[in-house]
Amino acid sequence: MQLILLPRKSDGLSLEKIYQRALSRSKELYIVSAYLAEWGVKDALGSQCESFLFIVGKDFGITRKHACRSVMKWLPTERRHEFMVAESITGFHPKAMFWRELDGKCYALLGSSNLTQAAFSTNFEANGFSRITGGQFELASTWVEKIYGVSVTLNETWLDKYQEARQPARSSSSKADNNRAAEEVFHLPLPAISELNGYQPFLNQRRDQMEAFRSNKAKLEALFRTTSRARLWNQARSDDFYYKLSWLWCFGEDGSRFQGKGWERTGRNSDFREFSKSLVYVLDAPFAGRDRVVIREINRLTALGIPTRGALFSEMLCQFFPKHYFVLNGPVRDWFASLDTVFPRGFSSGERYVNSARLLRAALKRADGYPAENLAELDCIIWFASATS
Repeated sequence: MQLILLPRKSDGLSLEKIYQRALSRSKELYIVSAYLAEWGVKDALGSQCESFLFIVGKDFGITRKHACRSVMKWLPTERRHEFMVAESITGFHPKAMFWRELDGKCYALLGSSNLTQAAFSTNFEANGFSRITGGQFELASTWVEKIYGVSVTLNETWLDKYQEARQPARSSSSKADNNRAAEEVFHLPLPAISELNGYQPFLNQRRDQMEAFRSNKAKLEALFRTTSRARLWNQARSDDFYYKLSWLWCFGEDGSRFQGKGWERTGRNSDFREFSKSLVYVLDAPFAGRDRVVIREINRLTALGIPTRGALFSEMLCQFFPKHYFVLNGPVRDWFASLDTVFPRGFSSGERYVNSARLLRAALKRADGYPAENLAELDCIIWFASATS
């Protein structure tokens, strides 16, 4: 391990050079920072980086809005959804960067420096930079994935509601302000279980449906992959796909299908080749880039006018990734509409879907003891609450 002890006057290894290296050589790059008071990095994120996440904390209101906006301007437009905030974590204090380069070698930078010009130059800081093993990188990636699962997009909507601390954290005169600033910005309320009588049989049925899906998951994935590679698409191929999907998806009372009938009226004759291409792209995406791929593919299917882009596509996302995606159905739409949740203007269909999913993930993480263990089960409870209201 190499030590970077600041301030230093030598021309040796510097934080700037390490950041330049990570941004220009990384295939996968994860940055986690307890707070963001300033953005002092000028080098661009290279196009070679396939998997990227930048997650900051919001404890004590130390993170500054102007710094976040600087990062948003710095990031390429298509990567701004990979700038996130640890919304449902209290006690988020890491200052680290992990990356894998194009040659497969992995590295880590950990220490006291924040992402400010002073931390890079005049502050007294201690940091360690080292090559790490592939196993250590996978361990770090798994750790970052847990943080990502309870984080939300850091965008203008979040910043509008976020409260910066008026004085430095831990100052006795600003204790109340800092406590308020540590609260979640998007405090998304879930349906109150105390007001829902009789939901348990429906939740048990949803779990049975998920188990039924898992039993056919490999065959379904094979069907989607084969269909995505079809050279030609015609009515005969569409009919063949539909009947195979019907058998594997297990229509009926004992099947794995979450939603009721509906999409078949307009979607039965859909271009399932394009649908399957999109789903395979998502299945093959790394966890850090999966949301970005979901956004891209929902928008692509929307542009192509594929009628199955909503109900069927979102259910497949929910079935394959029940912790991360939800079924885009009427009850969920109505439930979001009843909440004080406003997305930035100009959001695409894909952006709205992913941002909604992130809010649901964070809300479920916050709700200790809630009976739903993932978004697929939460969908069932929201549906039940809608049906009984």
